[in-house]
Order: sequence, then structure tokens, then C-alpha cells
Amino acid sequence: MSGFAGTIRAIFLKDLLSEIRTKQLLPTMIMLGLLIGWIFRIASESAPYPAVLACAVLLVSLLFSAILACEKSFALEQHNDCMCSLLLCPADPGTIYLAKLLVNIVWLCLFELVTVPVVFVLFKAAPTGAWVRLVAVLLLCNIGVCSLGTLLGAVVQQTQGSGSLLSVLAMAALCPMMLPATSALLYLLNTGTQQTDNLGLLGMVGGFGSALGYMIAFDAIFVTLCWLLFGFVVRE
Repeated sequence: MSGFAGTIRAIFLKDLLSEIRTKQLLPTMIMLGLLIGWIFRIASESAPYPAVLACAVLLVSLLFSAILACEKSFALEQHNDCMCSLLLCPADPGTIYLAKLLVNIVWLCLFELVTVPVVFVLFKAAPTGAWVRLVAVLLLCNIGVCSLGTLLGAVVQQTQGSGSLLSVLAMAALCPMMLPATSALLYLLNTGTQQTDNLGLLGMVGGFGSALGYMIAFDAIFVTLCWLLFGFVVRE
């Protein structure tokens, strides 16, 4: 276990230091999120439901920023054959995946520290008295999106148009998880009064507790499958 934790820590710190030195990823993620928020804010002038738009902004900006982070996660390793060096180290490939996953989750959390308050200010919508539950929902979203994105980021690295292909694959795979995520955020941003029975597909999710349960299940499935498959994917 000490070797397992040490490998994750080494790769985790390596990626963090690489981004701190280059300063390419996090500023781009933040500017993308703010731009999406501002565009939706302009469109919201004629919309009667600011909480719905705030939910859409959060999820759209989270998805796009996560895809950007996951694509860059392995693009860094293409220089000087760093990926070959990682694979040659005496560690299970799944350990490399978990380290990359943690790095991407950290970047998304830092991104949300900036963009979430800005979105709430722009749309005048906030989860009154439910900040802990909001953090839980966002964290579950981060884990689910990054778990698939990290694996797919490794899959598309040797292809042309890797960023576009990653977007297509990730969006298709994450569609089911977006239902409970949207339902949970709508519930929180409407201070617990959101009724989902008449909202089409969201009506299948149920209440906040059911949505949270579905998200936990998706996260567990995604992380386990991607961890098991990463060794086959990355060696190909």
C-alpha cells in the first residue's frame, strides 16, 4: 500500500507542477466557464426561470472544462516520450489512471471555486442553506465526468483531432449521468421546491435522494471499469 500511495503521489505532484509552471490549463478552463456563463446571462434576459439557466450553465461549463482538462492530461506526456517512461515504471497502469483522475478532479474543483460563485451572482440563484449538498453534487459530477474523460483522453491521444473525438465520445457516454445531475442541481437551486414529475426525462429520476444515489452508482461503475480497462488502453 505504501508503494501504491507513493506512485499516485509522485504522478499527482508531477502533473500539478507541470501545470503550475506552464499555466496553460486552469486559466483556459476558467475563461471558458466565464464565457459560457456570460453568454447564457445575455440569453436569460427573456427567460422566466433563472435557476434552470444557472443549472444549465454549471453543467455545460463543467463538461467542456472537464474535457479540456482530460485531453491535456495525456497530451503533456507526448513530449519526450514521457508516457513510455510512465509505463516502464514499476507500477500498475491502474495506479497511473487513479493519479491522473485525481489531478483532473482537483483542476475541476479549482475551476468551480471561481465559476460557481460568478454564475450565482449573474443569475441571482443560489442553494439557500444547502451548500454542503451542492458541494456533494458537484464533487460527484467531477468524479463521474473525469473518470470517463481520463480514460478516453488516453484512447484518443494517437488519433487525429483528438480533442474533437474526445468530446464526441465523452458526451455520448455521459448522457445518462446528466439526468440525475440535472435533477439534483435543479432541486438545490430551487431551494427544495423543484417538482420533477412533469419535467419529461427528469421525472424518471425522482427526488434529490434518488438523484444522489444514481450519481454515486454511476461514479462507482465508471471509476471501476475505467481503472480495469486503462492498462489495456494505454499499452495499445
